[in-house]
Amino acid sequence: MARYYRTGGLVFKSDIALTSLPVAPEQPEADVNILIGEIPGAASPQEVENLTRLDLHPGVETDGAGFCLDWKQHGRFRAENGNRICYDEKAAASAYFEHFLINEVMAGIFFQRGYFLLHGSAALLPDGTAAIFFGEPGAGKSTTLGFFVKYGCRVLTDEIVLIHFREGVPYVQPFIPLLRLWDSAAGHLGYTEDKTRKKYEIPVEYTDQPVPLKAAFSLRKEDHFSITPSLTHREHLDLFGNFPLPHHLLTPEEQARRFRQAADISRVCRLFRTSRTDHSFEAMDQWVREFLA
Repeated sequence: MARYYRTGGLVFKSDIALTSLPVAPEQPEADVNILIGEIPGAASPQEVENLTRLDLHPGVETDGAGFCLDWKQHGRFRAENGNRICYDEKAAASAYFEHFLINEVMAGIFFQRGYFLLHGSAALLPDGTAAIFFGEPGAGKSTTLGFFVKYGCRVLTDEIVLIHFREGVPYVQPFIPLLRLWDSAAGHLGYTEDKTRKKYEIPVEYTDQPVPLKAAFSLRKEDHFSITPSLTHREHLDLFGNFPLPHHLLTPEEQARRFRQAADISRVCRLFRTSRTDHSFEAMDQWVREFLA
């Protein structure tokens, strides 16, 4: 039985239930089809060092139509032509099927459609604009988002940020409606949901409306807490380098496009450099209150 879901501004038609996504009415024609099938590939695909899920690095294979991610005992997935996702029987049998599908695989569809992607999170601010938080794993992206939510902001996306441009203006497209927090941050922010294997996953209200981007925070985990406005071009390079999909997908043409898009974002946004520690909750709390005021 076909099921329909809506996220990232697209309608997904799926032959398997996806509990993490907002349900959509049946459509005459979906934007993306998700279906089971054989995914042939190399016996030893190239390992992706910049992606890790459940302590696994996937293998990747690319061709002119798309790419395949091999998550070993959790199966294989393929995204192609911006409109089709395929998974194999091993993936369908994995208890972590959605964990692998709704991040890099679905994000790959938007990459194929020309979106600028980041490994980060995004909040809808009270003035109707968006702030994004990006950085390496453990830098505090979701935790920072959690503090913004605490003081009245809404989650636009967590884990993968989708950005597209309208007449040169960058917009954040809301994506997966979850807030993911480590247990220490979840406890500090007052969440008591049942814990998953590694993180709390808190469902949030989904909105489909793109939001103009006005602030970008480049996060780093260091031995002190500070948030400072940036007047340099370093954040442009941080935006360019923060690619959440396999680096094998960045052909010279894609690298040039991404570099231009990062420059466009850095020209119109307020840029901030953020340093934090594992124990900077109180300082972050105070700073977010002052920023939103």
